[in-house]
Amino acid sequence: MTGCRVLLVTDVTAVTMDPRRRVISDAALAIDGSRIVDVAKAADLVARHPDAERLDGRGMVALPGLIDAHAHADQSLLRGRTDDLTWIPFLAHWVDPYLTRREPEVTVAAYRLTMVEMIRSGTTCFVSPNVDPRDDLAALVGAVDAMGVRAVLARWVDRPGALPGARTAVEAWDGTADGRVRVRIGLDIPRVQGDRYQPDLYGAAAEQARELGSGLVSHFCSETEDWTYFEDRFGLRPTQWAEQQGILGPSTLLINGCWLTAVEARILADTATPVVASPTATMKMASGTTPVRDLRDAGVIVALGTDGAANNNSFDMIREMKAACLAQNAARRRAATLTAEDALEMATIEGARALGQDHDIGSLEAGKKADVVLIDLERAHTWPVTDAVSNLVYAAHGANVDTVIVDGRVLMRGGVLTKVDEAAVLRDAATAEARVAALLPERPQRWPRE
Repeated sequence: MTGCRVLLVTDVTAVTMDPRRRVISDAALAIDGSRIVDVAKAADLVARHPDAERLDGRGMVALPGLIDAHAHADQSLLRGRTDDLTWIPFLAHWVDPYLTRREPEVTVAAYRLTMVEMIRSGTTCFVSPNVDPRDDLAALVGAVDAMGVRAVLARWVDRPGALPGARTAVEAWDGTADGRVRVRIGLDIPRVQGDRYQPDLYGAAAEQARELGSGLVSHFCSETEDWTYFEDRFGLRPTQWAEQQGILGPSTLLINGCWLTAVEARILADTATPVVASPTATMKMASGTTPVRDLRDAGVIVALGTDGAANNNSFDMIREMKAACLAQNAARRRAATLTAEDALEMATIEGARALGQDHDIGSLEAGKKADVVLIDLERAHTWPVTDAVSNLVYAAHGANVDTVIVDGRVLMRGGVLTKVDEAAVLRDAATAEARVAALLPERPQRWPRE
């Protein structure tokens, strides 16, 4: 902005995601500093703010920033290396060596590459569920701050002795970057026979999170091995066990939940515990399908996530919305099991609710943070526009994103990043990837390379 306090984003169709789910044509948004102060017809807002700076939306669709509630931001450098794997070899032979052998600056390069992709595809907030203790958290927070997006960084704990380090991380970094960075505890829960079961960890982690006013993030009941482990060892479903441990509640985010039952859905609803579905990754790895329709019908908050470039190959939340609909319809063998409107809720306001941030983000409403994405649907693959939500979810992809605003700051305009040197990010990522290649097995090539 150039001296005017108010910025008007004009000539848009505003898909507000407000409680009435209003879609306002010929609309404008008034932004004062970091907050939205009004969403209404453009003519009305222009009259109210005649001296405001203008950002012309040129007939685009305005959405709240998309929320990727499960995004391994450190795995962008693994793109194309880990295709066609189920989860155990995926973790054992690629991800675990990457985590244990990489250098901290490699992680920062991966995060920066991920965030560029996110901005380009309309994601303004993400959850990174496994921030490794060996990573440089200060550098990661600095990278998020410089990029201008929001992040929830979950500091990984796999034993009681790791809890003091997690406490230090939360106390030092939670609420930094003008409040755009939140820090949680990423909790390791046993999944297969042979995993370390540590009864002193789980309840202690939950209690520490409560003391700190933070939260937990954990992968949960993603694979058949998860639920068979708990039934064989404890005679309980995973959610029943988690309830006994005291780790459920609104500040705990459970990832995937492909094998949750109706009984577990009731427990999650009763404890207000949110779940995040990652349809592309779980389909690609043959893990299963999160029962999103059943969970939502039971009253569970269900958010949406990409998982990451290692097993999704993309951080594009627009494509993920379509995948969510198709996965549910195929699993139930019923069209409209999950609609475009449902998927958009999961990627916006339900994602915000899952993170406990719906008072600030997730919809275009007066008083909320000015996280706004402008989508250009005037393209061959998204034209004509009979229904903007349908075209967005079923026909668009990340390249339709024209403009991204976070906290009232324009991070991308006309497809050009304004706060970061994208070419430098790509060069740094290429250098880091060459270092990663020396740490990991060679991926077998099915076709000859000449």
